[in-house]
Amino acid sequence: MADNLGYSIFLKPDDVVRAFEARDALQPTVRWSEMMHENHAVAFTVAKVAKLDLLRSMRTSIDDVIRNGGTFEEWKSGIMPELRKTGWWGAVSNAELTGTDETIIVNNRRLRTIYNTNVRMSMASGHWTRIQRQKDVYPYLRYLPSTSEHKRPLHMTWYGILLPVDHPFWQTHFPPNGWGCKCHFEQVSERRMKRMGWAITPEHNLPQGARMFIPATGQPIMVPDGIDPGFSYNPGTAHLRAVATKTVASLRAATDAGMDAAADATLREIIRDPAFDQFLARPSGAFPVAILDPAQQEAIQANARVVVMPEGVYRKQRGDQPDVSRGHPELGPDAYRLLPDIVSRALVIAQQGSDRLIFFADEAGNVWKAVVRQDAGDELPIVVSFHRSRVRNIAAETRHLTILMDRRQ
Repeated sequence: MADNLGYSIFLKPDDVVRAFEARDALQPTVRWSEMMHENHAVAFTVAKVAKLDLLRSMRTSIDDVIRNGGTFEEWKSGIMPELRKTGWWGAVSNAELTGTDETIIVNNRRLRTIYNTNVRMSMASGHWTRIQRQKDVYPYLRYLPSTSEHKRPLHMTWYGILLPVDHPFWQTHFPPNGWGCKCHFEQVSERRMKRMGWAITPEHNLPQGARMFIPATGQPIMVPDGIDPGFSYNPGTAHLRAVATKTVASLRAATDAGMDAAADATLREIIRDPAFDQFLARPSGAFPVAILDPAQQEAIQANARVVVMPEGVYRKQRGDQPDVSRGHPELGPDAYRLLPDIVSRALVIAQQGSDRLIFFADEAGNVWKAVVRQDAGDELPIVVSFHRSRVRNIAAETRHLTILMDRRQ
């Protein structure tokens, strides 16, 4: 039977490929629950495959399917010679190959699970990238029925749920929601929602139940009712976080090698990427936003030239911590996308103390102020403040500071 992947017909292939490419590390596991949730965004694994060569072959074969298309049967026929050659087929009792003394059965059903899970989770990541890219025009998601003949009763109660793209519900219930789950979704515009007479689902009508699951890691997790353990996360969010993390590493490598043009191009690409929109919608970790030049790095003895905005700073910026600061909730994504230029094309750069640089820049018709600080013990310098300013403020705010650069003359 052909795999029902028709709902992905409008999905950009590059988005799926990039989601799978992010999982470039190979991680041998004995039990599927040794790797849970977001770990799958950065590593590829097949339970009970302990040989890296075999794991690499399986990853390569699935990569080919994702890039070039293909059915399960085509993938199976391509990988079978390797499986038979290594002995990972039928009843397998080889601890060196499987990582366990138990006899395992490798059959058509196991292979289909491997194929479906990897392809569908990569597609889910690709879909989420597209969702983030289009959410200004299509700000809602609607949960759609499964295409499976045998629908799961609890999943059926979710059909028709309509919520904003960045609602927490989609962080746990974005399909697929289990082994073989074929539920899907549609992205909805405000206009269509009104035309169809739909309304945003009230919070009290959302699923609430959860149960504890203890994976092979030994760390208990809560899994929402109706979702299989290992699926109660959003693979797209995890993927976009992985993209940001890997970009920081790439930027550091490029700046360390003196490849400033490549680093600048990479930074600007990631700032335009849906990964940045995801960070602003659901901040987690830190996101690269600027690059210091060598003189600026030396001035504050920064550990690296890559500047990031941490989750805590951004939450303060958008007003999540009113007891600490009113923040600047008026700033939208377009403002934060100016940060690379504010640092690289500043009108005035001043140094405050031994660890802080203040940048004033004229971008997009406004004067902006950004403050970068290197904290002791932190791996990277961080943006600690960012907001609009005025030309007349520059002289007053830099009067007692060391001026490193002034382009106003």
